[in-house]
Amino acid sequence: MFRLLKSRSKRVGLSPGSLVPIGEPPSHPIKLSIIEYTESEYIEKDNASIQECLEYIEKPNMTWIQAYGVNDPSTIASIGNHFKLHALVMEDVLNPLQRPKLDVYQDQVFIVARLLHYDEAKSQLQDEQASIIFGPNFLISFMEREADFFKPIKDRLQQRNNRIRKQGSDYLAYTLLDLIVDYYFVVLEKIDVSLDNLEEELVRSPKAGTLQHIQQAKREMIFLRKSIWPMRDVVSHFQRLEPSHVSPNTQIYLRDVYDHLIQTIDIIEGFRDVVSGMLDIYLSNINIRTNEIMKVLTIVSTIFVPLTFVCSLYGMNFDHMPELHTRWGYPIVLLVMASMAIAMLLFFHRKKWL
Repeated sequence: MFRLLKSRSKRVGLSPGSLVPIGEPPSHPIKLSIIEYTESEYIEKDNASIQECLEYIEKPNMTWIQAYGVNDPSTIASIGNHFKLHALVMEDVLNPLQRPKLDVYQDQVFIVARLLHYDEAKSQLQDEQASIIFGPNFLISFMEREADFFKPIKDRLQQRNNRIRKQGSDYLAYTLLDLIVDYYFVVLEKIDVSLDNLEEELVRSPKAGTLQHIQQAKREMIFLRKSIWPMRDVVSHFQRLEPSHVSPNTQIYLRDVYDHLIQTIDIIEGFRDVVSGMLDIYLSNINIRTNEIMKVLTIVSTIFVPLTFVCSLYGMNFDHMPELHTRWGYPIVLLVMASMAIAMLLFFHRKKWL
């Protein structure tokens, strides 16, 4: 939340549609790639120029343009001018902290989605913004960094009889959203395993860092809910668009994506209950361990109270104490003290205090 507010402060007083980058400074220029396809043809070109993208977009074939890196306002403005993108669309593309949403601009549809992935090395949940805009015969996807998240779709497009090549841009947009939702399930599986391990650690032997792990899990649940819940409204809105934007055939498949999102939301709610229960279990375990320690210390103190009394009684060193000059006095006192300790231990055991 702090990062979002800090970034937002750069936009104070600016007019809507101002192209001000909010993310990290660009480490390399925006990379463009083009995929053009029909039922019988498939053409893919990496490291394309904006002029080449313009040439492809004017063809009647379906064109998918992918842009990696969204922190260069001049390049984004150039792309937007070529493809007649609304100024608010370009502003949202440059702001990688957008909430998932769907907006309609005349014959174009703009979608913002959160793409989640789990960093195994850091054991950390990460996300990035995927911005998708499509028109009658084109689709442009903007990603924050160069990572081939959509490779499964590219592999399917290379197959001649694949359904995607027989449909329009709305079906391609559905396919991208469907893959993004599939990644949600992959992330949830990773989190499920980590929560199982954390729960096992919590029950067996909580450590000093266990509470930090629980707090991290709570933050992940908040993060997941913030990223996935709005996607339900996006897909629902997508289904209800006019036939000029989405075909009835695509609407059927969008219902399936909606069902998958409902499943992910149910899983997240279950995770939230588990994490809340973990915090209660942790606090209960701490109290139980504290009580066990206090019980042991109390028993030890109780046993040594009469022994201390005996030792202090015979440590007064009066001259006329008859026991002081007894030959077997010392071993007898030790035997009496040991008998008292054993008797008290047996009493505690019978009372089930031990």
